[in-house]
Amino acid sequence: MSYNKKHHAKQKSYSSKKNKGIIGSKKTNYWLLAPIIFVMSVLPFITKLKQTNTYFSEFPWFPFNDSNADFFLYNKQIYFLLAVTYMAVIIIFKAVADKKSLVYSPILIPLGAYGALAILSSVFSKYRSYSLRGTYDHFESLFVLLGYCLIVYYIMLYVQTEKDLELIINCFVISVIIMSLLGLTQYIGKDFFTTDFGKKLILPNRYWNQLDSIQFNFEKNRVYLTLHNPNYVGSYVALAAPLLLTLSLLIRKRIWKLPIYLLALVGILVSLLGSRSKTSIISLVAAGVLMVILLSRYILKYFYISIPLVLFIVGSIFTYNHANDNALIKQLQPALNFTKVEPSLQDIQTLDDKLLITYKGNQIQIMNYLDNNEFKFSVLDDDDNILPLQLNQEKGSFLIQDDRFIGFELGNAFYTDTPSFYVKIDGYDWFFTNNTEDATYYYITRYGKLDKIEKASSAVFTGYERYASGRGYIWSRTLPLLKKHLIIGSGADTYTLAFPQSDYVNLYNYGYGEVILTKPHNLYLQTGVQTGVLSLIAYLALYGMYFISSFKLYIKGRFKSYYSQVGVAILVSTFSYMVVSLANDSIIAVAPIFWAFIGLGIVINRKAKPLIEEEIASERD
Repeated sequence: MSYNKKHHAKQKSYSSKKNKGIIGSKKTNYWLLAPIIFVMSVLPFITKLKQTNTYFSEFPWFPFNDSNADFFLYNKQIYFLLAVTYMAVIIIFKAVADKKSLVYSPILIPLGAYGALAILSSVFSKYRSYSLRGTYDHFESLFVLLGYCLIVYYIMLYVQTEKDLELIINCFVISVIIMSLLGLTQYIGKDFFTTDFGKKLILPNRYWNQLDSIQFNFEKNRVYLTLHNPNYVGSYVALAAPLLLTLSLLIRKRIWKLPIYLLALVGILVSLLGSRSKTSIISLVAAGVLMVILLSRYILKYFYISIPLVLFIVGSIFTYNHANDNALIKQLQPALNFTKVEPSLQDIQTLDDKLLITYKGNQIQIMNYLDNNEFKFSVLDDDDNILPLQLNQEKGSFLIQDDRFIGFELGNAFYTDTPSFYVKIDGYDWFFTNNTEDATYYYITRYGKLDKIEKASSAVFTGYERYASGRGYIWSRTLPLLKKHLIIGSGADTYTLAFPQSDYVNLYNYGYGEVILTKPHNLYLQTGVQTGVLSLIAYLALYGMYFISSFKLYIKGRFKSYYSQVGVAILVSTFSYMVVSLANDSIIAVAPIFWAFIGLGIVINRKAKPLIEEEIASERD
């Protein structure tokens, strides 16, 4: 009996030394960690005006002017590519110097498949040039997508010790605090970027003599940080808040960090409230459920720490909600509201010989001819019955005298140099002409260009297009595109070109008549369309492999080591991001953090596994 105890003691001592060696045997190389810290903690802040060329003016649904002013994305793409180029050079050098030191893991298979399919989709895309440089309002080119994959592998190679991990996490927490301070200025209506100093930071020198003329599109008290759009504040918070909360619950040895974590957590939640991101709130609730499941044993054991902390957070949320007239509940209500809508104007077809309009289930045919440079009209119903027209002498227009088409007005238009006419429907003017080379009917877009109206196919959300602030329309028209891109997508960053922008009637019906849709508001649809459904499967397989292995590991964890604490925090954070991505896209302002978290999570799991097994074994003994 004494022999067994002695033998076990030796084994335990050996295991401890071994793990100690794993944790601290190598010195931190700051130059190797610098690009990781940069993409996670510095890149989100890069904000500078850049005049870019959209290269979209050739399309009828886009203005003639290709110039676009970008503050938040273009320069982030440039600096991100510089960072991953730095990583690539180091990896290549390592491969040449010592191939045996390279890392292989089964999780690299879906990662490599995702990257390969992104390349194929972009190379064979008819919009290849857009994929290679990135498009306006997004700037997530093929090279950016490959950079995401590279981040994961680079971290697997070069994050070696606990000190490496701690440095990366500490820098990220500091960046969250700084970001929260910026968010606070926006939340209280004193946006830092509206100050002269703030403007000088984000504007080239040539604009400094006209600072007073610079205006921002964001409404007062709306938080957007440096992330291009308030929606992406939700994605950023979905990554940061669960990490901070989990670390706050688990911290024991480094208790001095608790106030820092809580400060960062409260600050970033204030930014979330100011952004009014509904989906992020839902993602945080989902992350909270996962966290409780994973930490149930820990929460019960250290109830005197965890329960007061959770009650404080929950109480603060309820207090805020009550003090602000149920603001949180009101934000979430649209996500639960499934109301079917049927617009009055159902379709307009620009045919060879007529306009065919469907209104409240009834069809009307409109034909015209030029007489002394003015359009004369012939109007029929779907049974070819002539509909009477009443002349409005004052306006020189015609009202259709039929109860099925009350308010329909026809008249000559002077919208462009081309002789044209308008059809007023429910108070909105639609402009057309058939004075063209092929003498067929064309719709005149709001930019004065000619185009044929197309009715886009829809799926799943048909009839519920107004769901989730109009996302139902975008999703319903994006889902059918997946059939065209099962293997090869439309190309990296080409969603704007793949989406049916000529679906003018439904764009008008669901509130997008004055908007160019550049994103699907869903990362999974974005991936499926741009790099193909097969690449989406690879992406989900990558995360699925990471999630399952992490869940199995941490569900039995005691969280005594820093590795296991950060590992479970990253698991909860990435899960939160995957949930918020149901209504948000991947974007260069936030996505690099997620991919870095995946890389860190893979490394941490490998480090934490023997420590967790040792903790379990010691409890059994």
